[in-house]
Amino acid sequence: MPQKASEGDICQAVLGFITDGAYPEENIVAAKFPATGLAKELELISKAREQVENEISSLSRENHTFDADQWIVQAKHLHADIERSRVTAREIVSQHEQTNPLQAKVEDADAKVGLIETEIAFNQAVTETLEEVQRLCQQLESGRIALGAGQITVAIEHLESTTAAIGQDTPFSNTNVMGILEGEVTRLRDEIEVAVLQHWDAQLNIDRAKSQFRAVAVAGADSLDDTIASLSRLNILNPANEKLKNDLISTIIDPILLPRADGNSRAVDVTETAIRIDPEFSETTIADTFNRVIDILNNLRQNLPSSILDSIYQSLIQTISSKAISGWLSSAIPTTLDGLEDFEHTLNSVLQFTKKIESWGWSGQEELVSWVNQAPRLWLTRRRVDSLDSVRKAIAASKGSTKQVERIEKEQISQEENALLDNATVDDWDADWDDDKEETPAPGAPAAHHEDEEDVSAWGLDDDDNEETTKPEEPNPTEEDDADDAWGWGDDDEEQESKGNEAKPPAAANKNQKHSGEPAQPKEVVLKEVYTVTDIPDSVLEIVLQQIFDSKDITQPRHSKSRVASSGAGLLALPTLILAMFKAISSSSYALKLNSGQIYLYNDCLYLAGRVQGLIEEHDLPRLSLDVESLERFGKFAYSKEMQTQSTIVTDLLDGAQAFGNCSENPYKSECENAVSASVDRIRDVYKEWQPILSHSALLQSIGSLVSTVIGKMIMDIEDLGDISEEQSKQLVSFCNQVSKLEDLFLPENTGDSEAVPVTAVYVPNWLRFQYLSNILESSLADIKFLWIEGELGLEFAMDEVIDLIVALFAESDHRRRAIAEIRRAPRG
Repeated sequence: MPQKASEGDICQAVLGFITDGAYPEENIVAAKFPATGLAKELELISKAREQVENEISSLSRENHTFDADQWIVQAKHLHADIERSRVTAREIVSQHEQTNPLQAKVEDADAKVGLIETEIAFNQAVTETLEEVQRLCQQLESGRIALGAGQITVAIEHLESTTAAIGQDTPFSNTNVMGILEGEVTRLRDEIEVAVLQHWDAQLNIDRAKSQFRAVAVAGADSLDDTIASLSRLNILNPANEKLKNDLISTIIDPILLPRADGNSRAVDVTETAIRIDPEFSETTIADTFNRVIDILNNLRQNLPSSILDSIYQSLIQTISSKAISGWLSSAIPTTLDGLEDFEHTLNSVLQFTKKIESWGWSGQEELVSWVNQAPRLWLTRRRVDSLDSVRKAIAASKGSTKQVERIEKEQISQEENALLDNATVDDWDADWDDDKEETPAPGAPAAHHEDEEDVSAWGLDDDDNEETTKPEEPNPTEEDDADDAWGWGDDDEEQESKGNEAKPPAAANKNQKHSGEPAQPKEVVLKEVYTVTDIPDSVLEIVLQQIFDSKDITQPRHSKSRVASSGAGLLALPTLILAMFKAISSSSYALKLNSGQIYLYNDCLYLAGRVQGLIEEHDLPRLSLDVESLERFGKFAYSKEMQTQSTIVTDLLDGAQAFGNCSENPYKSECENAVSASVDRIRDVYKEWQPILSHSALLQSIGSLVSTVIGKMIMDIEDLGDISEEQSKQLVSFCNQVSKLEDLFLPENTGDSEAVPVTAVYVPNWLRFQYLSNILESSLADIKFLWIEGELGLEFAMDEVIDLIVALFAESDHRRRAIAEIRRAPRG
């Protein structure tokens, strides 16, 4: 196609045709004269005209023989030429405009030629593509035909070649044909996989319904090796091996290694090419179980190619090891020494199994080897778990049966103390015991810090294997009590630190009598009292004794060669954990099972502590000394907590009196009467409830603490009254008399004397103060002054307290002022 002419070329061609008569070139003739070129063409013609005129002028100036006529003639010719040029230009433009339809036809014909060429190329490409698709489809069909004829290898070859062809950069890569071909390839692959897996299952048949495995040998192209090769080429050998392993475990291994609750398992029948599990359960030993597993694994070694065994044996052995430990070995760990001999046989069976596996060059049995090596620690752990669970079961199984026990102690006392005992204070002996022994802190007071030989706060016994060579150390009084810290009881004890006398357990009370003078020859007295305990301490003590006896028996020749004999010393750490377990769960259990559960817990702890102290002396177990102290603290804390509860109750009941303001006027009078009566009745109810439980001295001290709480609040409320009328005074005296009737609860035990004197002042520290307050409320000024000057009122009340009471009780007068002045001047003894 000729090159398209530019606008400048067209204008120059027209100018050349006008001036020189030159005929334009073909591409200019065929070009369309642009409308925008007319102005430029006229400009070129004008310039050419001027040039001609200039040439004429120049020639006329050079020619001296100027011929005007000739010049005119030439000018006319020139003018005619110009006119012809104009006509010619118009003709050119007209002819150019007539060539436009022809140019459009030429362009249309050229486009049609290009389209036809493209269609020819497309048809050729489609033909080639369809031929390739037809070839691939024929190849896939050939694969299906070969698969139908049982020629799996040929079918795989067709599949691989088709897959490789599709994977290349083909003309139909992004067409629907590619999707159709890929779908056909996938279907053929699935068909081949199904066929190969059917061969696999037929050659290595696992029948779940019959619980059997059979290896069927096939020669030729359908051999197991060919099947494995086909699975490998299809990249499904690993999943097939994994499924085979899982099927073997679920169908063959599990029925053997997962015993029923009664310990029975299923036997196995192993032939040259088959393994069959007996459908019936029978009694089985651990040695029998491992022998059956060996027979099964040996059959697999003979019937499975190495390409299969190499990929599954390690995982298979690991699974067998885990299931054997969880199904048989863990439960075979004995909790008593009688089972150690059988346990040794079990360990030997496990080692024989691992050695057999090792002789085959296999691995995966490391977990079993480790289990045998850790047998001492596992046995001790099992004993620990069993003993702690025994504590839980003993407490849960308790039906709340109780018994009375006697506490006897010999004490050296001076003659003065003996005289006090003779004067009806013998009931306070329980409160005095601890004064002459090692000091025992009251609940809340910091206890002496100790650290036992072993760290049992976290119940870890990892070092118990070496304890048989270590002599138990004496408790170190400078270290923390780890066992108590692990349970967090120290924190609870600290909460009681700011509580008053009413929260102290009986064993922590201070003596009420002191003596001085020259020391006299001491006298030995036997102190006895009876209190009530439940059946739980004896059950816990039996568990503790079992550990102590077993720690000694395991060193005897009968058990000395056992692999777990090295953990015998570790048994001596278990009593601490057993007692810690008792403390951990007893508080809530006692509260649920028993009325006054915390009081029973207090008695049980003291009783158990005493029995454990006897074990320390009998069996030389100094490591348990800290546990004795911990039990005593825990019991005292339980007692303290219960006393706080009861103190809160009686205080809340007495709060109904609203500090005895307006106590002589209704409705306040009735509220005060009800509050005092409710508090007194509550104390009597507690006395009746605790009387069969606590020892008599402990009972009196407990009730004394509650009475002290009530009268302490009454004293404080009455002293806070700024003005007490005569009617109020009488009413307050009646309230005091009502509370004073509680004195009948503090009679000595078993005196047989109907006129026995109550020992209330011994157990209620503010009892005399309360009695003096009652006397003040109903006494005259003279009587009060006499009690202060001549009597012992000053021993219970401060001067300011007495003066404030006088001011509240008596109106302003000279008599009152003189009485107050005399009280201020009176000497204090």
